Amino acid sequence: MTKLTQQNGLDKESIRSAINKYCENRNISQNELATQAGISSASISKMINGNHSDIRDGLWRKVWVVVSDGVDILINTRDHNAITKACKKARDYKLMIGITGETGMGKTTSLKVMSRKPNTYFVSFDKTMRAKQFFGMILREMGIAFEGSIHDMVNTIANELNTQDHPLLMIDESGKLTHNIILYLHVLRDKTNKNAGIILAGMPYFKNNLIKFSNKQKEGYAEFLRRINLWNEMQGLTSQEAQFICEQNGITDKETVKELSRKKRFGDLVNEILLYKEIDD
Repeated sequence: MTKLTQQNGLDKESIRSAINKYCENRNISQNELATQAGISSASISKMINGNHSDIRDGLWRKVWVVVSDGVDILINTRDHNAITKACKKARDYKLMIGITGETGMGKTTSLKVMSRKPNTYFVSFDKTMRAKQFFGMILREMGIAFEGSIHDMVNTIANELNTQDHPLLMIDESGKLTHNIILYLHVLRDKTNKNAGIILAGMPYFKNNLIKFSNKQKEGYAEFLRRINLWNEMQGLTSQEAQFICEQNGITDKETVKELSRKKRFGDLVNEILLYKEIDD
């Protein structure tokens, strides 16, 4: 496993390789990656071209957190392992499983790791999206160029999933899904429940709102809620996991490790580690 830090410093060649692979797999530009990492596009260009003697280690670390999807420091946490098991269960038994957790818990990172597997599709809902944009995004993720009505889009997605071997569709930010999209997802689920697994990940209010609207007998919510076979609730980092992550990233000062070990959210811990290393540099 490539680590963020090595005994002799950052493994910059691995990061350069990961940058190219990340941009290629997601069909994004260097400028877009720079925006995601919060650094300048000029710095990304220097990293790729090998002309990076003046690039501070802190900038390399920011890029690594993005292009590695946090895999190296997340891989052994109980939440990541629980999500991995949930995805496997959904895929193997054609289930629809809900995953809830506060922001920064590592849901998105874990799902992106799973998206590297064959016949696995990851999309993240944006509350500004209309239904046609959302299902169009799923089609693009599946590599399908298609124009038509929402009804035809849903049918095309279902038909493709039903031709594949153990496919898995993962939808992040599910708590923001609109009523209209939930009704269409209900249809998609019914059309694929004998061949595909679905993961719905969101904040804790995702499950709470489904229950609330179901109790209020809002159209489609009770039926959709019943189709979610299992729920997984993320628990956050243990102090031992946080300590291990600190040590893996070269933080050995006992007081600093003790303070950072109180972090329950993976994202908060990563940000604190980056800040610590930025100051240390």
